[in-house]
Amino acid sequence: MEKSKELHHYLIGLALAAVLTVIPFTLVATVGGKASYVGLIFCAILQLIVHLRFFLHLSFKGQQKEDLQLVLFTGFILFLMIGGTIWVLGNLYTRM
Repeated sequence: MEKSKELHHYLIGLALAAVLTVIPFTLVATVGGKASYVGLIFCAILQLIVHLRFFLHLSFKGQQKEDLQLVLFTGFILFLMIGGTIWVLGNLYTRM
């Protein structure tokens, strides 16, 4: 019974991930331009949430809450490192 529930959970995640992958491709192929950027960013954020929830099984319960905080903190540190690098390189580029 437990394996059936877990398989069902994975299949829902797979279906959502596939839909959230097809939508940006369709937006870029049909709409294009700046309007597709908003849809692309929105789908990317939803895709991240789907992967964290359905494939990494992160939620707000007990030990999983601590795991979620660890993943979010790691993402924040990566954002700071990447953002800082882009900021410094952009600043150097404008000074040259």
